[in-house]
Amino acid sequence: MKQLGVIVLKTLLSSGIRSKWFYRYLLSYIAILAVPLLVIGLFVYYDFILTLQKEVTGSNLNMLSQVKEIVDVKIDELDKIAYQISENPELTPYMATKNAYQGMNTIRELKNYAAGNSFIYEVVLHMRDHPMLYSSFSSYPVDRFAGDIYRFRDWSQEEFERDLDRSKGSLLRPAEEAGMVKEGRIVPYIVPIPYKDEVPYGNVIFLLTEQSVRKLILNILRDYGGNTFIADAQGRIVTSLEDDSRFDIPGFLSSVGPAAVRGSTSVELGGDDYFVTYIRSSHTGWTYITLVEKARVMAPVVRIKQNALAGLAFTLLLGAAVIWLLMNLNYNPLLRLKNFAETLAGRKATGRDELEAIRLAVSDMSENSQVLRQQLKHNKPALKAYVLDKLLKGHMRDIEEFNRSGSGCGVGFAGTFYRVAVFLLDGLGSGEGKSVKENVIAYMERHLPEGVEGYGIDGMENNRFLFLIATRNADDDTVLEALARIRESVWAKWQFHSTVGLGGVYSEAAHIGKSCIEATTALEYRLVKGKNRIILFGDIGESVPGGYSKKELADLELSLKQGDADKIKECLDAVIGLIHLNGPSLFMARSICYELIHTILRPLDEMNMRGNRKPLPDVLSLFAFETVEELSELVCKISLDIGRRIKESKESRNYALKEELIGYIERHYGDYHFSLHTMAEALSMSASYLSRYFKDQTGLTVSQYVHELRLDKAKELLRTGDDNIQELVKRIGYASPSSFIRKFREAEGMTPGEYRRLYVKDGTSGSG
Repeated sequence: MKQLGVIVLKTLLSSGIRSKWFYRYLLSYIAILAVPLLVIGLFVYYDFILTLQKEVTGSNLNMLSQVKEIVDVKIDELDKIAYQISENPELTPYMATKNAYQGMNTIRELKNYAAGNSFIYEVVLHMRDHPMLYSSFSSYPVDRFAGDIYRFRDWSQEEFERDLDRSKGSLLRPAEEAGMVKEGRIVPYIVPIPYKDEVPYGNVIFLLTEQSVRKLILNILRDYGGNTFIADAQGRIVTSLEDDSRFDIPGFLSSVGPAAVRGSTSVELGGDDYFVTYIRSSHTGWTYITLVEKARVMAPVVRIKQNALAGLAFTLLLGAAVIWLLMNLNYNPLLRLKNFAETLAGRKATGRDELEAIRLAVSDMSENSQVLRQQLKHNKPALKAYVLDKLLKGHMRDIEEFNRSGSGCGVGFAGTFYRVAVFLLDGLGSGEGKSVKENVIAYMERHLPEGVEGYGIDGMENNRFLFLIATRNADDDTVLEALARIRESVWAKWQFHSTVGLGGVYSEAAHIGKSCIEATTALEYRLVKGKNRIILFGDIGESVPGGYSKKELADLELSLKQGDADKIKECLDAVIGLIHLNGPSLFMARSICYELIHTILRPLDEMNMRGNRKPLPDVLSLFAFETVEELSELVCKISLDIGRRIKESKESRNYALKEELIGYIERHYGDYHFSLHTMAEALSMSASYLSRYFKDQTGLTVSQYVHELRLDKAKELLRTGDDNIQELVKRIGYASPSSFIRKFREAEGMTPGEYRRLYVKDGTSGSG
């Protein structure tokens, strides 16, 4: 690989003098190769590291879980042995301590329990308040067992006796140095008996060798290259594969917290980093911890990284060599282009690189052609307008003549069907009109769809311009779709609504002027069709109807005088509908509109004559309309305002009107045909207004008021008259006796007959 690098370097140096652009591109291409390789390499490396850490952590957790499960099983076996001992009739407190013979029998029984479990070094039976301990080997005095016999280093005789007297569950102590035992340290496990009894009479003491626990661990973990600890709930080391005082187990357990059941982390011990994996047993309360040095785990990764770096360097060198070869092949055309540019410029680009030489040559040519372009640019709009104007005026009899005349300014038609559209930009002022129209025309000419050609000419009013269109067929759909898109674009780019009048389509160039007249006429028809749309000349029609009905206008005037808002809106819709439905000429449409205005003015004159001093609506705004829709909106607003004011004028005489209404009801309530509508017609009022007004003034509807009036009259006649029910019903205006009886019972809680008998019996003549 080193030889390859030397060869590439020599080749680069011996390739001759090159332009700075050559080496700049060479380095940039090498960077393009190197950056992805480095990024991918780093990504793969760190991903591999994370994957390896997860694998190590997962593997250690699985092994620790197996160790925990096996130790828990062994502890369960010891609990079962303790239970069996408590249930053995030969090992009860009485039998075990009865005499010397029974004591020997107790030792034999305990030996049987110990012999069946290789995990047990010695099993000891303790009876409370008894001076002797019985084990699978012998019997011992209680007060000498820990201090003189086993000689535990950290488990004093006093602490031993205190642990025997405790009654709260099992006790599993860390491994203890015992002078009596040569096989290593002892792990004591004390189980009160009877098993899980609240008041135990003794204990079973299992003495386990630390070596047996280590064998369990090694059988699972084998040589995984780390150390394993078993710690109790207080952080004391029960046992470990290797003694290592650097690891602060109590501090570690405190940092992970009592709630953590399993997990992994990293620690630093003696300047080295270690992976720490732990798992906690809920059965014994022990925590199983493994320590694995990171350097040991990462050793394969380091080797892989070295090989990967070597491969990356080789790839970069090989890629650089290939890039250099390709650059040489691609540089020659650039060099030839430089020489050609110098030939065109007529001079050598001394001291300049290839791109600069080409730039100078192009700049010279650009400067030489700039004058020609400026001249053409200044003359092109005028020439274009002249050619289009001649076509519109009919001075060109065929399209070939037009195309020849317009070739110098880029104007010509390939289509064989022609029409003219007149655009009106709503709201365009005189100051900005010319520039906006030029921009809109330029935009339209650039954005016509395939199959549609067009050119604009600004020769009309401030907010209008013409657009000549040519297509390959006479179909209107393509043109309408194109114009619709242009209208949307004009709104989106310049915020002007546009109305378009589209003339008829002709196949001869001589008739284009006629299409222009038709387009202008169609645009004027926006009064009827409305603004902000496309109006085709073929759709407007020019027939004048023989007249129109004035009933709708009369109804509108009546509704205004009555102040009926709903009726006003209904009448307005009917009048506006006359224009849309019949399709009259512009003259007739304007006539209907002005009749509508005068209809509204008449109630205003009446209000002034009555001395109403409230400010009147600005009726002059009615004349500032261009479409029927605008007129409808303005008329509706002002008509409703007039109706409201007339209504307020009428309601200012509320008391007199209220008395008039009540008087009418009292005079006609006995009429079977009495109704709200008959009352409204008799008083020249709208039924809805009468009903609403009466409810506002009395708190009752007309029907409720009539019903109460009829019931009061019926009770008066029942108390004072002799009319039968049939005659009484006719006098008060009910439809039938059954209807009257039902309503009377609902109101009074009794029938009319019961009411009459009640008052006749009591001789009462007062009102009920």
